[in-house]
Amino acid sequence: MLADIWKDESGVSEAIGFILVFMIVILGISIVTLYGYPVLADARISSDEKIMEQNMIVLQSDIKILTRNNVPYRDTTMGVSGGSIFVTNSTEAENKGGGYFNITFFNKSTGGPESRIYYPGSLEFVSDEGTAVISVTNGAVVKRQLDQNGSVMVSDPRWFYDETNGKKTLVIFMTTLKSTRQMTLGGIETIQMRMLDAPHVEDQDYTKGGGIAQNVKIEYYYGLNDKYSRAWENYLTGPYIVQNGFLRASFENSDIYWLSVDRLIIKEYIIEIL
Repeated sequence: MLADIWKDESGVSEAIGFILVFMIVILGISIVTLYGYPVLADARISSDEKIMEQNMIVLQSDIKILTRNNVPYRDTTMGVSGGSIFVTNSTEAENKGGGYFNITFFNKSTGGPESRIYYPGSLEFVSDEGTAVISVTNGAVVKRQLDQNGSVMVSDPRWFYDETNGKKTLVIFMTTLKSTRQMTLGGIETIQMRMLDAPHVEDQDYTKGGGIAQNVKIEYYYGLNDKYSRAWENYLTGPYIVQNGFLRASFENSDIYWLSVDRLIIKEYIIEIL
């Protein structure tokens, strides 16, 4: 009788084995879902952000072609993945307290200081699932995170400094973006740009005729709605333009940079997003 009882328990062992295998499968699926899926999602979001960084550099290159080669029109078709691109008109940036540049220099024609304010506007990508914000503004590509302070410059603007024959020359390209209407771009989009009018050029040669070098002051006002002050700070105070960088002072909602130059050239380009 005892032997028969042990034989009858063989079915129980099979049931327990099935339950154990089933639990292992469910546990494996749970681990993959709990840990693997977020990793895959993060990888996809990171991939989308890298793709959009390259797309924004392409747009920056189109702007450079418009301004440097005097090409009147450019269009670029791209896939906007993982988010949307928002066009901020320079006038809209001014009305909403966006960032702007105020350049103060000595004007030889008037014999006194003169200030020029530039609201650059932007083409800004905002990620849907991630926290990245990537912007083409004033000829540069800058990036920040929504949940963190600080920003980085992904690709530099066209600002140049030269000391040929001991003459210190600073060339600044200011790029203003305009649009006739508000735009939000997503999916497969064609972004069309054209130059408006000829560039405005300010050329001050201080040493011509026996003059002396003058200070140029660049104030970057980042206000309440602009978050790219750290990117511009690193660019202007680092060795990217001048070996020892600009001198810097920080004030409420703005940073001011100084540099003594023999010649200053400012070129302002106005580009319309169609």
